[in-house]
Amino acid sequence: MNYSVFKNIYISISIVAVLFLLLFFSCNNKAKSKDNEVVFDTINISKTDSIHYKKSKLKCNLQLTFTYPVSCKKSSQLNDLQKLFIEKFFKTFPFKYSNLPPQEAMNSFSNQYINDFKSIKVDDYFNSDYILEDENNFLYELNLENTILYNRNNFISFIVKKTIYEGGAHGSNSIEGYVFDLNTGKLLTEEDFAGIKYRKNIAAVIIQKIAASKGLNDVSQLASLGYAAIEEIAPNDNFTIDDNGITYYFNEYEIAAYFVGITEVFISYDELKAYITNDNPISSLVGF
Repeated sequence: MNYSVFKNIYISISIVAVLFLLLFFSCNNKAKSKDNEVVFDTINISKTDSIHYKKSKLKCNLQLTFTYPVSCKKSSQLNDLQKLFIEKFFKTFPFKYSNLPPQEAMNSFSNQYINDFKSIKVDDYFNSDYILEDENNFLYELNLENTILYNRNNFISFIVKKTIYEGGAHGSNSIEGYVFDLNTGKLLTEEDFAGIKYRKNIAAVIIQKIAASKGLNDVSQLASLGYAAIEEIAPNDNFTIDDNGITYYFNEYEIAAYFVGITEVFISYDELKAYITNDNPISSLVGF
């Protein structure tokens, strides 16, 4: 056989072998990340109303987007899972709605919210000679939604976002993160995986990451950007997880001035690994 022909055949076989190995390892890696057998549905409610006031009116906007589980592998777990989602969605009044079916809970909350708005005593907000320039000068508003961020490896990680304005200088925004462990039937907390010095070590990581996201080399410079109490920044049990790491959420006024807004900090499992216990619920994700 001609040497050049043999060389070409050898190269072709080598390429095929490499591609096969890459495909084999890729499939194996994918197999490690297993989707949960949990199916979700979403309820959307949008309501507006108004109160006439002199030559104008006060407007109310309500937007609800609620994603909730409708089936799961352990059917006996579905009721508790739905109850948890309702409790965390309506965190201000968790027990008032948690025993209701999802659609009924949504209807009950939205009706109550509009009724509360309609019962407003306008003079509590404005003096008697105040006239609104237009109907948008005052807006009573609530936007509430939850989002599923992770639904694999026996964990469901989701956030609840809230934007609210009911008078005052400005409204407020918040994000609450939750991780539900399907194995234990409970929410995952820092105590489930934290090591002895977890809080102190992760606090330092969080501060460094915030500074880096602002283009700062010196963490003390964060004070000039609205982070007044740097020494008080620490993990707050408000987090979500995915295949790559943990994301912490710090809401308005929690670690910084209002104008800073919500601060999100992602910590990869590689960075986290040294500070958590070896045998914990997220060990398989971390890579222990």
